[in-house]
Amino acid sequence: MGKKLAFGLFAGALGAGLYAAYQKLDEAKKAQLKRDARQKADELRDRAVDYAFYANDAVSDLKDVIHDEMQNTKGTVNDAKTQFADKAKSFGTDQAADDDDADDNQDDIVVDAKDAFQDTGIPKAADDLDSQSDQDDGDNEIPITDDSDNNDHK
Repeated sequence: MGKKLAFGLFAGALGAGLYAAYQKLDEAKKAQLKRDARQKADELRDRAVDYAFYANDAVSDLKDVIHDEMQNTKGTVNDAKTQFADKAKSFGTDQAADDDDADDNQDDIVVDAKDAFQDTGIPKAADDLDSQSDQDDGDNEIPITDDSDNNDHK
């Protein structure tokens, strides 16, 4: 609080001193001082107005740039959306065509075991039986008997 009081007293003393100095000036110097003060005030006002116009122009330019960028972005997004939709449609069409081709190919493929294993060199069951019959001289044959007579004692 002491600093504020000291500053207030200093400002008051300075103001009183300036007023006393102003009153001691002659009329020509008082008029000159008033003109200089008005001129400086007018210059400050003109600068403030100029800076306000500069700021307004800068904000307007920024709005224009943002508007242009938004329009550019909208166009890019719409182009990407259109390309994506076209690719999705063509992808669906390609998938349907591939499915149709796959169905056609599945209809054309027929696997036959005889044809598949014909030239592989794998022995067949019939070959085994033929080779065993060639090796057998008939000595190992088991006689087949008719057991219909033995069924009566049960």
